[in-house]
Amino acid sequence: MEKLKTFVVKSVEEESADFHFEAYASTYGNTDRDGDVMAKGCFDNTLKTKAVVPMCLNHDRNRVIGKHELSVDEKGLRTRSTFNLSDPEAKKTYDLMKMGALDSLSIGFFINDYEPVDAKQPYGGCIFKEVEIFEISVVTVPANPQATVDNIKGFDMSVVDKRIAQANMKQDIMSKLATI
Repeated sequence: MEKLKTFVVKSVEEESADFHFEAYASTYGNTDRDGDVMAKGCFDNTLKTKAVVPMCLNHDRNRVIGKHELSVDEKGLRTRSTFNLSDPEAKKTYDLMKMGALDSLSIGFFINDYEPVDAKQPYGGCIFKEVEIFEISVVTVPANPQATVDNIKGFDMSVVDKRIAQANMKQDIMSKLATI
């Protein structure tokens, strides 16, 4: 006589992670690869009018992959950034950040006030006193080497551990059923 038993193993909890990261999009006082310097306070007027700007990929404004929520501190322009994971390109970018292949940002901005770093070389680097940010991009090579991601969220090991435990439990149940 053959016995058939059917079991449906359900996930106890479906969790969706919040796919965001935190970073300095720009820092005050250091000279970037273009010879430019961001003066302390240069972002203040932008933050008075808009606290959220698009997240683009490599400064391509046709490739918006998320958003940046802006703030400033003593070091520079801080961002809490969220990916639009319904966009495959955003998901791919997030995955590349998670694995460490991408970790840099670059700001796209209009210059409202500046002065040359060296008045004798007006076509050299600039000290930007006031800028208006219109986008911040995830980039492969940033002008400012200090504009890097320092905290990637959304990779919650407790969720992975739960799913492994559930898979192991399912395997145990299936093994026991096979002996009946």
